[in-house]
Amino acid sequence: MEYIFKADLFNLDLANQIYLAMLPVITELKKEDNYALTISFHVDLLNDSRMDHVEVPLKKWETSETRKDKIYQLLGFQLEKIDELLCNEGLKVISSTIQGEKLEFNDIIKILLSLKEQKHNPTEKRKTNKPLKVKSVVPSLPYTQDIIFDFASERLSKMYIDLMKIVRSKKLMSEILEIEVTEDEKKIYSAFCEQYGELWLPTDDTKQALFDKLRKRVEEVSEKQSDKEHSEM
Repeated sequence: MEYIFKADLFNLDLANQIYLAMLPVITELKKEDNYALTISFHVDLLNDSRMDHVEVPLKKWETSETRKDKIYQLLGFQLEKIDELLCNEGLKVISSTIQGEKLEFNDIIKILLSLKEQKHNPTEKRKTNKPLKVKSVVPSLPYTQDIIFDFASERLSKMYIDLMKIVRSKKLMSEILEIEVTEDEKKIYSAFCEQYGELWLPTDDTKQALFDKLRKRVEEVSEKQSDKEHSEM
């Protein structure tokens, strides 16, 4: 469920404005479901001169000495107020994020409410069934995505290089990846990333499944190559 409002990020009454606009929708939502809240604003507003002058109520331990302080305080304030008003209406918001991204216009706020499945760990003992809540402030989503992409590329490159040290043949690597045999390193690496890209930050289950798949393919191709060499002797 996505909602777009013409609104001002620097307006400290933003939460009430969004709440009143969404109230008819909120009352129709199922209160027993868990929701993820994502608030998006135009990332260019981080460079707006108003950011230097905005004043939000500070908590006792907070200081507002730098521009970075002001950015996180403003975004944290808006996130907390909007989240609080939605929760006061009985919505179970278990994850909330405010993020800067490339929206169509500078003067709009995008609200995304999505159903979120709560994963339960059967080995974890908890006093209540109340889900843990996660709040995130992401000033620039494009910048964060670039960092993640660079990190993922670095990890996948290392995995690929380590694997090639073992395989030592682009022909065999092509067979392992089940692509047309090629000496083109870019094509081989692209196929590796496409098939095993999730290994850069996998869940335990995904990691095990992908490593099992890769190990099986390496063993199959290696055995096939060994049989071929023996038959030619």
